[in-house]
Amino acid sequence: MRRHGSKGQVKWDPPGGAGGATVVVGSLNQWTLDMARDKEDVTCFGDTNKQYVLGLPDIQGEINGIWDEEESPEFLRAALGDVPVMLELVPSSLTPTFFFTGLAYLDGSLDCAADGAVTISSKFVAAGPWTMEPPAVP
Repeated sequence: MRRHGSKGQVKWDPPGGAGGATVVVGSLNQWTLDMARDKEDVTCFGDTNKQYVLGLPDIQGEINGIWDEEESPEFLRAALGDVPVMLELVPSSLTPTFFFTGLAYLDGSLDCAADGAVTISSKFVAAGPWTMEPPAVP
């Protein structure tokens, strides 16, 4: 079933959180997840085209939203810290059992323009294994 992005969610268990219980991060409005894999050229003499083998996925992405004085500071504190957070990226809250999750290190950024809303963004990279729920069929 196709879904509209307006029902997407970012959940997290912040540093010092409940240890696995994720909660929705408010005032966010966009996320991306890049799962690009290393590709090594294994082309040999006599091959009729290039051939490759796949390496590991390089899990990383970006989260964006609007500055919220009650919630955004905690997100930025995590970005300034050395402890990874548990992220859960949900494409649609209408199908809450389908999501991507794993430990991530966060970066943080604020954008404050005189002619717009104060926005917050974060780039993240994997700090441990990531999974897709339900698991992908091999």
